[in-house]
This record gives sequence, C-alpha cells and structure tokens, in this order.
Amino acid sequence: MAKTLVISNRELFSVVRDTLVEGKTVRVAVKGESMLPFFRSGSTITLRPAKAEDIRKYGVVMADAGENFVVHRIIEVGEEYVTLLGDGNYLGTERVTHEKIYGVVDCSALHLFFAKIWLWLRPVRRYPLAVFRRIL
Repeated sequence: MAKTLVISNRELFSVVRDTLVEGKTVRVAVKGESMLPFFRSGSTITLRPAKAEDIRKYGVVMADAGENFVVHRIIEVGEEYVTLLGDGNYLGTERVTHEKIYGVVDCSALHLFFAKIWLWLRPVRRYPLAVFRRIL
C-alpha cells in the first residue's frame, strides 16, 4: 500500500528556493486562493530566478515572508523593503527585504494591465472575490 508523504509549505518552498538560487526554473502547483482571480488553486506557475530588475510594482514573486514562503504581487518597492499582497487578499500585506525574493513569475502585459486595475479596486474587491470564490 502506497503511503502519502505530507510536507509543510516551508519545507517544500525551501527546496524551491534552493533550486532558484542555483539558477534553475521551477514549476509548482498553486495551493490556496490568495492569488485569485489570476491564479486558481491547482493551476501551475513557472518561477524563474529573480533579478534586481524584476523587483518592481505589480510583479508576482516568490519570497520568504518569515513563517512561510509566499507567491504574491508586489504593491510597493522601497529602498530596504518590498511590500507584497496576494491578489485574493484585501488585507494582510507582507514586508520582505529585496534579498528574500527568490523567484519571479513572468506575466504578460495584459495580465499586468488587469493586475493594476485589480490593485486599484482593493478597497472594494472583497465583493468580486466573494463571487470568484463561488464560481471557481
């Protein structure tokens, strides 16, 4: 009988981080709804190693947020810190240093256009999110 191995988010993404640091690309399945409506749970994303020029507003990155690794959108870039927010969240940002960003998801121009609108809708997006969660 086959056994199921369950590992924590932290353990799995530690391996992803190490692979990205080696300069390799990684494909991972999204788990959870923190990036709705752009990435649904179960969809696959490709992370490539992050470069300094990738750390810009509206980009989607994988970062070490302390207790967990996250794949979230950059909403603000400062000299020392970068602020992240999941598209499926309207509260609860993460602040990480530039060095804690390991991977980036390449997004199309159309994706970034809609992401800007979605970020602008942040004060009221709990309502469309409720609809997305019901239909997706």
